[in-house]
This record gives sequence, structure tokens and C-alpha cells, in this order.
Amino acid sequence: MKGSKQFANLFLILLVTGCAGHSETLVSANTLPLPQVKWQSDAYTLIAVPQVHDIFYLNDERKHHFLSYYHALENQTVDGHKQLAQYLDDFMGGFSYKGDTYNADLASTEQAGNCLSLAILTKAYASLVGLKVEFRKVNSAPLYSRKNGVMTISSHVQTHIHAPPQTDKDKFSFSFSKVIIDYFPSPGGVLGDVVSDDDFVSMYYQNLAVKALMVDDLDMAYSLLAAAMQLSPNNIETLNTLAVVHKKFGKFNVAESIYKHVLEHTKGSVSILINYVIMLKESNRNADAAEYEDMYMEIEDDNPYRWHDLANQAYGKENYSKALYLYKKSADMAPYLHESFFGQAKSYFQLGNKSEASKAMQKASELAYTKLDEKLYFAKLHVLQGRH
Repeated sequence: MKGSKQFANLFLILLVTGCAGHSETLVSANTLPLPQVKWQSDAYTLIAVPQVHDIFYLNDERKHHFLSYYHALENQTVDGHKQLAQYLDDFMGGFSYKGDTYNADLASTEQAGNCLSLAILTKAYASLVGLKVEFRKVNSAPLYSRKNGVMTISSHVQTHIHAPPQTDKDKFSFSFSKVIIDYFPSPGGVLGDVVSDDDFVSMYYQNLAVKALMVDDLDMAYSLLAAAMQLSPNNIETLNTLAVVHKKFGKFNVAESIYKHVLEHTKGSVSILINYVIMLKESNRNADAAEYEDMYMEIEDDNPYRWHDLANQAYGKENYSKALYLYKKSADMAPYLHESFFGQAKSYFQLGNKSEASKAMQKASELAYTKLDEKLYFAKLHVLQGRH
């Protein structure tokens, strides 16, 4: 991505869920009991945040509207999971796709929010009628937002609504059918890991914390992250955001302890590594920064776009061999992403391998999503073949 080298040097990286990078203000005054979590600090004033049940709360009018539809006689020939999908499809006809993270009640009454808001609303309706809902991450071309020294990279989730379980004559319950809802489908989206219920709720708190962080409301950000940590204390994205909060407050030793903990005790995180390297460079610990920069290669990350962005950074630094390796890593995870093959073609060309550059550009042209991209790649391929 153009300018990715500059962003990596200047902006801390945070992941938000919802296909856009901002969150909504709190909508509940109820207090979640705040935990005694590792890396807790008395430097912050703890503030009341929504309880989990607030996130999935629906007012009586919205409950009645859905249940009347769901239990209507004319709908009883339709399986419950398909009924819910149809109800949501009708509901979304007037939906405003904002970047805000709303709870279920606000999303339903305002008919607005991001994809996380819609996933929360879906779970709230499903819970009313006993339907099982599962969430999966979807890795897609990232959307970036920058503010106050923080760059957010947007992610989004896909919702799987399972059919009501059926019981056979031997009293075994089974269900093989489900409806998959992707509120913001995009070309090249790559299905990621299953998201646990606790991690799903943590996403809500993380989004709100990122917005608080962007306006330097560190007390609110810390309080929200404490709530998220109570649910999922090992969530890497929560820990990443918590480290950034501590860093912005000037508690560099605490931030560093979080970064090291994640890198030493988990499969790792590209975002954690980028942020740690940035902090080390800002502290003039360049030797330490250089040591950690090469750890990218050892991290297991199922998001091909993360590797693509790192490849762009390496290419921008004229490290073409490293860029080629990372473009190939991205392509291995998602062999239908034209951008990765275009990157390979550029890298091969810079390395003097015109034959492999031509092959990679041909592949990029074949995989292009749009006619414009296809035309661009074809023109570059023609130039490469002429030179070759």
C-alpha cells in the first residue's frame, strides 16, 4: 500500500472490528465489576462500562416485533435459522452502514452501525429463540484510519446461524444446516479462525477503547480494556491495545512487558511486533528494534493482507528479496489475490529476473477483480515481455 513505510514508522497499529475504524459512545451506566488483571495500574481512574447483557439487550418493542414474525403461522414451514436470516435481510433494507459500534438495542432502533453491530444484533435475536450462532473472522483488504498517532486497521466478522437441532428416533440431536451472513462481502475475503463468544464480546470493548484512545481518554480506554480482559485475558488484540494505552500514558516498562509476554507466550502478532519495534526505535534502542524486526518471519498469521502490507514495507525499503518472500507468503495463504502476484512481479523485476516477473504479472492479470486492474496488469506484462 502506498505510504505503508511511512505509516509503520509513525503510527501505532490497532485492529478494530466492524469494517470501519470508529466506535460509538457508551450507552449504559451499569457497572461491570472490574477485575484485578495482570498489568493493572492505579494510574487510571476506573469508569463504569456496559455489562455484557447490555450489549445484547433489546427493548420490548423490538423483541415483540421479531417474535411475532418468527412465530407467525405463515412462517412455520421455514426453518428457524432461515427465518432469522430473512428477517435480517428485510431489516437491512433501510440500514445505514456507519462505522459506529452499537449495542443490539441501538443498532435495531437506529437501524445503523457497522458489521460488528449487526453481528451483535443477530446474536441477540438468535438468543431469543434458542438458535446457535458462531462467528468467523474474515480477512479482507484492510481499511486504514489515522488519528492522534494511532493507525487502525479494520477487520470484520461473518455470522453463521445454525439450524435448530433435530432429534432422531434414538434421541440423538443433530444439525447439519446453517445460514452464513456476511454483512460486508468483498472480493478476495479470506475466511479466518472461529471467534469464541468471549473474544467476540471483547471486540465490542476493544472498538470502544480504540475510540477513547484516539481522543486521549485513557481512563475510559483502560476501563473498557479491563472489562475485555476479564472475559478473555489472553486476547492478543486486547493486550495490544492495552500496551498502546500504557505507552501513551508514559508507562513504557509496562507496555514492553505486555509486548514481550505476547511474543514469548503466544503464536505472536504482527501488530504487536510492529508496535514494539516502533517503541524501541522511539527509545533509540535501534539494536533491539533490529533484532525484533526479523521475527516477522516466525509469526503464524492467517491474514494474507498482513503479509502483503509487510511486503510493501520491505519493497519500499528496497529490500526486494524480503519483499518477494513476503509476497509469496501472502499468495500461499490466498492464491487468488492478484495484488500478491503483482508484488512478486515487481520484486522479481527489481532483482533482475524478467522471466519470473513476466509469469507473476501474467498471473496477476488473470486474477484481477476489475477490468481496470486487468488492463493495467496486461499493459505492464506487455512491457515486461517486450523487454524480456
